[in-house]
Amino acid sequence: MAASETGARTEPAGRLLFAAGFSALLFGAQLVVPLLFPLCAIAPFPLIVQRLRGTAASAAVAALAATALLALTSPARAIQYLLMFALPGLVLGEAMARGRGLRRATGWAVLVVGLQIGLLLLFAHEAVAKILLSGFDDMKSAQWVEGLRNAGVPPASVDAWVEQVDQTYQIMKVLYPSVFLILGAGMVLANAWLLRTYLARRDPGWLEGGEFEGLRWPLGLAVAFVAAGASVTSPPLQPAAYNALLVLAFLFALQGLAVVVYYVHRLAAPPFLRLVVLALVILNPWASQILALAGLFDIFIDFRKWADPPAEEG
Repeated sequence: MAASETGARTEPAGRLLFAAGFSALLFGAQLVVPLLFPLCAIAPFPLIVQRLRGTAASAAVAALAATALLALTSPARAIQYLLMFALPGLVLGEAMARGRGLRRATGWAVLVVGLQIGLLLLFAHEAVAKILLSGFDDMKSAQWVEGLRNAGVPPASVDAWVEQVDQTYQIMKVLYPSVFLILGAGMVLANAWLLRTYLARRDPGWLEGGEFEGLRWPLGLAVAFVAAGASVTSPPLQPAAYNALLVLAFLFALQGLAVVVYYVHRLAAPPFLRLVVLALVILNPWASQILALAGLFDIFIDFRKWADPPAEEG
């Protein structure tokens, strides 16, 4: 760890350029093939690894180089990459390099993303809403519906599709701020998970045990959840209350997932089988609701204490 802080040695230029190019490729793939847009979520990962293996200056140079590459095709997307993706990644990597631990580093990166999204919603909420809702306009457009009919989809199914998209659109018109926040937090969590997997194989000394497994929110979060639920009954407060409920449910789902991971890691089974069990839980259609309830009740019940070995007498 200390070696990366000295900055006295010369950074290998090839490694720095690879981090910049790979990060730009992950983010820019959507510009060529729109279906590859999920790859942009892990675009900060090469910069995080560069910070752990090098210096803060080398990681910053890699981020600027990737931004310059993206600016050749889309200056607006390059700015988006630098602020919303590279900057949180650099914060996560810097906190890890300074020995703050993965959970705290992830929290700081989420805080940076949340502040940026909050400023965007405060000063450009109409533009944000237009971007997030544009996909629903396309999915219920005449061209899209005609394409479904030409593909042989039954008319009843096409009508049901249009109705479902319209209902989702109406919901998103209210919940787009919280969805935007959750997407930003999800991006950071995806990179944190990749980093944990990478370090577990390459350098486990960076990790401090099951940090995520011990995630537990304070009781005040449950009180805020009840207050937000009560606020739904007031029409003027309904939009804010629904958004607060969705964000709080997301946080409880993270705690519920931490409980599941805690138990899965203690199964007397091979790693592959434990991974299958975890995948079955996450891919369940009701996973989000179940995990959110588990996280909420875990604040009061502490499910993880039942998996701890009994204390020895004396």
